[in-house]
Amino acid sequence: MHKVLFVCTANIFRSRFSEEVYNYLAKKTKLSSKAFSAGLKVGNYKTRKIYSPAIQQLKLLNIVPKREDELSVHINDLNLKDFNRIICMDKNEHQAMVHENKKLNKFYFEYWDIIDEPAVSSKISLPKCYDRVEKLIEDNLKELNA
Repeated sequence: MHKVLFVCTANIFRSRFSEEVYNYLAKKTKLSSKAFSAGLKVGNYKTRKIYSPAIQQLKLLNIVPKREDELSVHINDLNLKDFNRIICMDKNEHQAMVHENKKLNKFYFEYWDIIDEPAVSSKISLPKCYDRVEKLIEDNLKELNA
């Protein structure tokens, strides 16, 4: 099965939202693919569950979150070899964090431009996340069904 990993700083907002949207759309389109998410600095934050604006946006989209009550996951706790694609949510924020973590040096990371709160409101960042994930699903449908 094709697997995608979404990565952000704390694994409570953008990456978790993207994971839930991806898995919902993959199931809806019968794409043989699954997403998961992780954070680069999970231990630095008190909040360890999905952030409420992400939950609210998922509910507006009629997406029932599968991991709503699960704690955030640190990227070092995953076997990155299991993933076909690893996508960090914001290049400016995450590229330095990836380079600082020696365990990540041998893996290829893609970078999006989804900026975190408070710099950009969730009313802007989450719809942008949705659009990027939807495009990724479309691309993966074409690629995996080619």
